[in-house]
Amino acid sequence: MYESDWNERERRATLHSYGLTPNDDTTSLDEIVRLTARILDKPMAFISLVEADRQWFLSRHGVEVDGAPIAMSICRLIMETPGVTVIRDTFADDRTRDNPLCHGDGGFRFYAGTPLIARNGRSLGALAVLGTEPSDLDALGIEVLESQGRQVMAQLNLRKALRRADIMRREVDHRVKNSLQSVASLTRIQARQVHSDEAREALENVGRRINTVAALNQQLYASDSDRTVQLKPFLRSIVDLIRESIADEINIDLEAQDLAIDAGMAGAIAIIVNEFTTNSAKHAFEEGQSGTVTITARLAAPGRFTLICRDDGRGLDPERMGTGLGISILDSAIDQLSGEKVLLDRPGHGIQVTCRL
Repeated sequence: MYESDWNERERRATLHSYGLTPNDDTTSLDEIVRLTARILDKPMAFISLVEADRQWFLSRHGVEVDGAPIAMSICRLIMETPGVTVIRDTFADDRTRDNPLCHGDGGFRFYAGTPLIARNGRSLGALAVLGTEPSDLDALGIEVLESQGRQVMAQLNLRKALRRADIMRREVDHRVKNSLQSVASLTRIQARQVHSDEAREALENVGRRINTVAALNQQLYASDSDRTVQLKPFLRSIVDLIRESIADEINIDLEAQDLAIDAGMAGAIAIIVNEFTTNSAKHAFEEGQSGTVTITARLAAPGRFTLICRDDGRGLDPERMGTGLGISILDSAIDQLSGEKVLLDRPGHGIQVTCRL
């Protein structure tokens, strides 16, 4: 195979590595193309990407078509030439004299383009401006077109980096999810095998914490953020996990406002909901008794968040108040929020936690 064939294959592979499609959001690129046409006082401009059999326009201004066959592509002819190529009159240039795009209604008589060069030195296409009359670019115009071409490549390289980061994040999230599931399964197995009630309770608490971390990780992934999660779907996933581990007779009602909150805060809230609900399911109701645990999460005032957890059971035994591993974990989570806890009166048992959002 000739070296030129290898080079062309590598060039197209470079183009495809950017993952660009006609359906991409090109708002920022559209601004570059529009301003380029306006600054250079030309009616048409576009970003062309050159494939094997055609060129297509990632962004365009004043141009109705979205691409052209490769045989008609002027960008293909100039994209390996450094700097700006100016064709002052397409009728007078051997490269364009017979090009159908230069003839008929809407045909262009002026072309200027600068190649879009990737970091490996391969050209993706060109940023070009066109006119319907013979024209020229002065030194400033050439500098502007080169500069705008570099801006286009900066945008494309940023998109490529973000795309690569998203792929890596998805892979990491997948591996974290699998690892957490494995640890949670081992914890459940150990909890079933131990004979000590205290050890079993500790392992069950560990399992719930692992499930909380897994749910938090899932919501962070869904929100495309590493700092905030949507509270309502996050708590819904936590409640669904709790339902799997408590008696069928116990119902959980969730009323959560749709808020974007800090991931650390969300984790602490989930621990409170976890501990309160599982403690209520174990201690607030007789075996086989129906009951309801209500979870309410909302803004109490601007910048103030309130979480109310309540059951309709027999209430908390005063002798157990403030003792037990579950209570300690719950209080630790409240401290993490720098929150204020208020015990709610009978019937049943409840807590109200208020903190700054």
